[in-house]
Amino acid sequence: MSANMTPVDAGEPGFDRSEGNAAFEEELWALLDEIPDPHIPVSLVEMGMIYDVRDEDGDVTVEMTFPCMGCPAYDFIQDDVRSMLRPVPGVESVTIDIVWDPVWSKDRLTPEVREKMREAGISL
Repeated sequence: MSANMTPVDAGEPGFDRSEGNAAFEEELWALLDEIPDPHIPVSLVEMGMIYDVRDEDGDVTVEMTFPCMGCPAYDFIQDDVRSMLRPVPGVESVTIDIVWDPVWSKDRLTPEVREKMREAGISL
């Protein structure tokens, strides 16, 4: 995802979810890509922690995981997700489903993210 994506304004007159739902969900993904992991200098999306984002008439569900159970930033990260998505025009509610299957692993990291982490001094 790129922070340079053109935002979708779900509040614009004529916004039709039946035709624009994929674009709206893409914008939500882009916003989530702006949330940094609190421990590592990459976003939650780059970390592979966000598995899915779905919108049903303004009710947004984010399916995500954490690299480990008992993550000390568990609540903080969920608050960041809600805070990022709630103000978006067209979002009525945000539900976060935490899933542990599939289990997060380093395999979810792209080569670009691995390089970013190495440059920050984080070994994999």
